[in-house]
Amino acid sequence: MNGIHWEGDIAFLIQGERITTAFNFEIPCPFEPSKSPCDHRIDLRAEVDPTRFPADPLVDAMSPVPQETGTPAAYLQQQELSLIFATLARMSSPTKLPVAPFWSLRPDKIIRLLEQTNVQPLVLTGIRASEKRAVDQILEAAPYLPRKLIMQGEPTLVLRPEAKRTSTTLGQVNIADFVSLPWEAFGAHLLKQHMLSKGH
Repeated sequence: MNGIHWEGDIAFLIQGERITTAFNFEIPCPFEPSKSPCDHRIDLRAEVDPTRFPADPLVDAMSPVPQETGTPAAYLQQQELSLIFATLARMSSPTKLPVAPFWSLRPDKIIRLLEQTNVQPLVLTGIRASEKRAVDQILEAAPYLPRKLIMQGEPTLVLRPEAKRTSTTLGQVNIADFVSLPWEAFGAHLLKQHMLSKGH
């Protein structure tokens, strides 16, 4: 699996063949490179002023910091979030955007995607209340899988307890300023802080 793996107090970031730590010196890695495709290239050397970034539940949900096992998926019923999602997805320095319409992926494919990494959230959009059975199948598995899951869809969908409704105020920000922030560096900063804090 790609993402953060711990050996004692040291965190290793595995991104395909590339393995790095939060330190500026080489540490022998006990883990093998990941065989699964890697859709992120987070550069832990990035520097940034974290105070420039808005505080919001969706920023927290989409940060590359791994989630605790059993954390509920975030469900947003607000519309017109595609640019917000695409911008926040930059926190995990994606090589391809981890945002997809729900109808475009079968549940078994979504579950496989949720096994690939623990540092890049997967965002599924446009969920309809009539798709509850497929959503339930994914939510039953999600708490045991490493990747964060963020869903956006109709307010009438009845959610299982493995998902929690949340909302964002980012729709009211100046979008040009928001998009121009160095989100890749901010995501790398958050992940590096997590790695240096021994995961606490």
